[in-house]
Amino acid sequence: MSAPSAVAGGWAVTYLDPAPSIQPSVTHTVGYWVLQHGTHPFSGDLGKTGLRFAAGADSREFVGVALGQPAHYAVTFVLPAGTYEVFGVQGMFQDHPLGTLTVPGAFQMKPPDPQLVMPGSTEPWPWQEIAPPLTKPAVAPAAAVSAPGSEPSPAPVWLVGLVVVAAAGLFVLLRKRLRPVPRR
Repeated sequence: MSAPSAVAGGWAVTYLDPAPSIQPSVTHTVGYWVLQHGTHPFSGDLGKTGLRFAAGADSREFVGVALGQPAHYAVTFVLPAGTYEVFGVQGMFQDHPLGTLTVPGAFQMKPPDPQLVMPGSTEPWPWQEIAPPLTKPAVAPAAAVSAPGSEPSPAPVWLVGLVVVAAAGLFVLLRKRLRPVPRR
């Protein structure tokens, strides 16, 4: 599958939060992320999101609700026993195939197509403790950045020794000068 054209409105990737084993005819709630280009929240009105479960001609769609973090949603669903193809419903973007679910059982997610995940996003990291399953960009503070080969070298041992001897000599000299003169 190739990446959809940006002219056609771009694309998004859905990632599921870890989910428990899914049991038939039991209500389950699962969290998920809808990230434009697989890396960042969409900046406009995304529209309706959720999960769609398809088993042959039977297709069931469950609408999600926004959570407190950017691009993070939750969906509640109940399914009968069976095997389903799972799709992320991504509002204005095309549905994203996620993998399969066998009920009873667990989601078997396939990793997103690498062409759908843009590397090196320049967007600021919008999440705190709760974040999608992405690697946070490693950015060092400007004060800690140095050019290759410009690392300061440690002081030579002889220089450290000279400073210690000079400090000891200064201490002895000051002690003699500041010692009270005995009175006779």
